[in-house]
Amino acid sequence: MKLKKADWAIVREVENKGLMVAMTGLVERNRTELNDELSLYFRKQMPNYKGVWDEDEGEDILYNINDYLEENNIDKHSLDFPICSGTDIHLIPITENIQLKVVVADEYYGGGEYSKYVMIDFFLITENATKQDVDELIEFVKKYLS
Repeated sequence: MKLKKADWAIVREVENKGLMVAMTGLVERNRTELNDELSLYFRKQMPNYKGVWDEDEGEDILYNINDYLEENNIDKHSLDFPICSGTDIHLIPITENIQLKVVVADEYYGGGEYSKYVMIDFFLITENATKQDVDELIEFVKKYLS
């Protein structure tokens, strides 16, 4: 039986290879030429993409992503805010060559201070990713994250 890697472990590997692409002005320290090209392409198509939603908007975003998972018969647990204080990382398949990195956080700092948000500001690519893959991602963003 082959064990499936956790999404956070996959993210760490891909970041080291330079295959984590920025959707906003933030960039990874390791990047490939394809990474830069697809990041620029996404940001030109979606210049006002914000990538972070607060607690209330985040609930709606998670609901929409869960709809996407169900509609496309994707074998993943539904996304929700962590039960305990912490951060979860999920990879959502968009195409054969792109997965969306979804960070869901509910962090308690003590004294009534906390932050609860959903952040979707990077996507993972394979070395075969194309602008057509990014176009499908853009359609996903327009339909499920707007």
